[in-house]
Amino acid sequence: MRGTVSFHPVKVEFFDEMILPLVAGRKVSPDAYLDGALRLRDYSSRARRYQRALQETLERNEPPRPEPGAGLLRNLRVRLEQFDHREDELTHRIRVNVNPDLHLYGRPFLITEGSAPRVAERVEEYCEAPHGDAVESLALEQLVHMDAEMARSLQPLEGPELLADLTYRSELLQGLKDLYDIAHAARRGETWGPATGTRRPAMSVLLSELPWRAVLLHSKAIPFWVGRDVDGLETICRAAGVTPPDFIVPPWRLFAGACEEFSDLRDALHVELQAPRDAAAFISPADVPRLLDFLNTNGSRIIQAASRHGEGATCTVLLRKIRECATFAESHGMGYLEGSGILPPDLEGDTDASA
Repeated sequence: MRGTVSFHPVKVEFFDEMILPLVAGRKVSPDAYLDGALRLRDYSSRARRYQRALQETLERNEPPRPEPGAGLLRNLRVRLEQFDHREDELTHRIRVNVNPDLHLYGRPFLITEGSAPRVAERVEEYCEAPHGDAVESLALEQLVHMDAEMARSLQPLEGPELLADLTYRSELLQGLKDLYDIAHAARRGETWGPATGTRRPAMSVLLSELPWRAVLLHSKAIPFWVGRDVDGLETICRAAGVTPPDFIVPPWRLFAGACEEFSDLRDALHVELQAPRDAAAFISPADVPRLLDFLNTNGSRIIQAASRHGEGATCTVLLRKIRECATFAESHGMGYLEGSGILPPDLEGDTDASA
């Protein structure tokens, strides 16, 4: 299933200590989770100010494009304007250095490092920053690392105002409560639906939505990588004629208790992403090093196969993100998981980011 795919370093403890108790009908203590989610949203939005400035500069200085149906003379004029178009120095530096799918909409925060270990280190630095000003300093340092003159010329750009912290906190609490309510209603054979939505059999909602909702909540507090108009690892392996590794499995481990109580849930979980809002392709923390070995051994072959279909560059960046995600996961004893239809908190509702 091609679309927006997210690559998550998975904190298994979050599912054991937060998700599974809620599904089982027990209470949880969400304060630490809520604090972490608010912190990640703030830090991501501060780094986004520089990413937004890069994107806006590129878009503002794009050469005119021919318009379908605009007529021969109009498009001839556009082509002449394209010929005369000259970029200013800042735009040229950004275009030469910045890969939007990697630096603007691919990695968490703003990171311009080259190697996966260095990227993982920078993600950790952002997460552990003592305050928001330190995050902005880290973002500026990353711009300097890429091009010092570009960094001096770029001014951060504010975006839409974020929801108030209390409102965002309430939304997260509602998301947690929904998991509790869906499972409770499924247990009783009832229907369930959001206050402004259509009610459906709760068991159907549990089977089709609960895993995705849980991963979405996890993504609010743990940074992750994003690919646009791509497939997951299992799918691209098969497309390239490479046997997918056997350690990629459905996310049974993350929902073990729920699968025991709701036996149909185990069958509903899968390896390949199948819907616009889905969760699949789990790799346990113990097997993440094997994922890195697999990418080292088979990455070139997968890219070569993609190149034959004109998608070599896209595949190269995609595998790079997966490798970076796995490297970060390995360094923190985390697992790996893929999702669809999940964007970082600072990009939710951004049509450009999800396109």
